[in-house]
Amino acid sequence: MHNHQRIIKTKFLPDGLTMHNHQRGVGMVEVLVAMLLLGIGVLGFSILQVRAVEATGEASNRSQAMLILRGLAENVRVNRTAQANYPALVRSYVSFASGTSVSKDCVSLTYPNLCLASEVADYDSFKVAQSAFNRGIRVTMKDCPGVSAAPVKRQCLFAAWGKTTLDNTNTLPASTTVVSTDCMSSDGIYQPEATCVMMEAY
Repeated sequence: MHNHQRIIKTKFLPDGLTMHNHQRGVGMVEVLVAMLLLGIGVLGFSILQVRAVEATGEASNRSQAMLILRGLAENVRVNRTAQANYPALVRSYVSFASGTSVSKDCVSLTYPNLCLASEVADYDSFKVAQSAFNRGIRVTMKDCPGVSAAPVKRQCLFAAWGKTTLDNTNTLPASTTVVSTDCMSSDGIYQPEATCVMMEAY
């Protein structure tokens, strides 16, 4: 009877394979599955880390751009005599490069050789473009969205970085001609992937 029971317990296993060897193969499959799940988890964590770094960089650019535009807006409001000069002057530096210079350095001058209000506006525009350029940002000044028919057109400051570009025209592109690299259209709608900010100057 004892021999018969032993045959029943082992007759379903392949020749030469004990229960211990059979369990060893199952353990290997479990290890492979665990490694696969671990790899998926590590990959997902890495993707989250990359997204977090990108979000941090974007927030930093946005913060720096707002500080630059706020400083320029304050300069425009202070220099009321040459306020109307700023839009064209700011746009003239939209393609600022490392070799760009300003006609007169209004900081190093001493009395009586001081800058006129228009020259101060030029110097302000130059310094803002230089500061933005050093941070990978471009700055311009255009008519604000939705003022095409207004008798007095409000002026807005724009800062862009990354793939978003700015031009030296005084108007925003129409919704029918706007492209993916633009900041926004003339109706005030940002492009889906635009990396830019806008601030009303006056």
